[in-house]
Amino acid sequence: MTGSAKKWAWMFALLLTGRLVTSKGQTKALSLSFENVTAQSGIHFRHENAASEEKYLIETMGGGCAWLDYDGDGWLDAFFVNSSPTPKFRPLRIPRNALFRNNRDGTFTEVTAKAGLEGDGLFAFGAAVGDYDNDSYPDVFVSGYARSVLYHNNRDGTFSDVTDKAGLRHQGFWASSAGWFDYDRDGDLDLFVANYLEWSYEKNIYCGDRVPGHRAYCSPKHFAPVSPTLYRNNGDGTFEDVTRSANVYLPEGKALGVALADLDLDGNVDAFVANDGVRNFLYFNDGHGKFHERGLESGVAYSEDGVAEAGMGVDVGDYDGDGLPDIYVTHLDHEYDRLYRNTGNRNFVDATYDSGLGNSTYFFSGFGTRFSDFDRDGFLDLIVVNGHVLDNIQLLHPEVGYAERPLLFRNTGGKFVNVSSRLGEAFQEERVGRGLAVGDYDNDGDPDLLISNNGGPGELIRNNTSGNHWLEIKLIGKKSNRDAIGARITLWAGGRKRVDQVRGGSSYLSSSDLRVFFGLGRTAKAERIEMRWPSGTIQSIENPPIDSIITIEEAKSTP
Repeated sequence: MTGSAKKWAWMFALLLTGRLVTSKGQTKALSLSFENVTAQSGIHFRHENAASEEKYLIETMGGGCAWLDYDGDGWLDAFFVNSSPTPKFRPLRIPRNALFRNNRDGTFTEVTAKAGLEGDGLFAFGAAVGDYDNDSYPDVFVSGYARSVLYHNNRDGTFSDVTDKAGLRHQGFWASSAGWFDYDRDGDLDLFVANYLEWSYEKNIYCGDRVPGHRAYCSPKHFAPVSPTLYRNNGDGTFEDVTRSANVYLPEGKALGVALADLDLDGNVDAFVANDGVRNFLYFNDGHGKFHERGLESGVAYSEDGVAEAGMGVDVGDYDGDGLPDIYVTHLDHEYDRLYRNTGNRNFVDATYDSGLGNSTYFFSGFGTRFSDFDRDGFLDLIVVNGHVLDNIQLLHPEVGYAERPLLFRNTGGKFVNVSSRLGEAFQEERVGRGLAVGDYDNDGDPDLLISNNGGPGELIRNNTSGNHWLEIKLIGKKSNRDAIGARITLWAGGRKRVDQVRGGSSYLSSSDLRVFFGLGRTAKAERIEMRWPSGTIQSIENPPIDSIITIEEAKSTP
């Protein structure tokens, strides 16, 4: 939808068990379509992949992007991370990150330098957004090669590098994706960092044929694995590495994606790690400060055929409406992306084929991904951005491209249909897709796309869906962490129950809108919302307004 600010018919505030603030919109006849609005939006970012004849592995993994309301005005701003010079890449202009402030009219203004987020020569990969000090302004952890950076939001439009002070330099690791979550439920956000592998410029080796143009980026199998890292928030602006004491240490990982959600619905946030070429990890949180890795027992460590695949991006969502969060993992071409259906009791089954997703992804290399109800019909759809890791892949596989189209699978009620070819030019353009963040940047009630392409432009894809009812919910924790990451929301509308979570991490190197979006289809009334906050508080609201963005504050106690 477009021109959202003009379509808001009214605004009001209502005091319930917590505080509820509503912005109401309108609906029209259904039409699912997307439009690339990058040029007119004012977003002008280009990722520099630092390509060289040495084929350094870091050149092909790309960078992430993020939605965040850095200035607290209620409108999502856009952030992209970038690379840096290497021994074989010495540009006249050093690559910089980019922050674009939302002007609330469909356009953005770059404010990177003013905000202090340009970067300091870090070869950056991911962006994890979270309010780690509960001051109501989002902070940013930028993961990178050899070290990472924590930016604290100063609440005046600027950020400060507090990495050393906070103890989050994360030195010596190639950090990929990262995510914030409150694993110990003490009311502040902790940080989970996915580390890729042991690689350095000195350890770079020659892969491929020794023929001009045939050298290739090396497979991760040539490099040693490493463990993910868990940092506990001490509540005073500093963090402690608790990887070993919390049972997270597993040195056989090659992690690229991480999803943080309560997968067994016990009230504690768990962690799924997508590994590249080795088995995936599934850490269940026991609620007592420790994790237990059960990927193999739960059925998500390997494919249905028992193969450790090239895990890239990951997301969690209840695609079949049974109230249990399912897992989707993206992979390289000739492997299929995988959908693991949650059957309860910490068990999952590979539902890739049964769900209709099977063959559609076979020739694609998937990275960023997200469950979201793009057409607002009440069922979670699925999007994947694609792009190969080998820039000369067609020498080996002529049927596979380096630049590839994104894919969108429409959920028809537990079964997916590939509708990408019917979504307009934005889904026909080939790109070397990596990062994907989903969020309603124009506050019109449908999820839009922010895409980061390896060695290519950052893109803003607007969702022009019209019709069907919707509800968008922002939670504010009081006893819980302020972002309410880990909260579970249940919505009853039209005789159906829908369940979602405020989740950290997910996708690939990126951070999406923390507001939870529900499509309602033709249902014109929502009966009830129930929030299960990370603190354990259970709170409900009867007859919430629909076609609205509502803000709910955590009540002081269970009503």
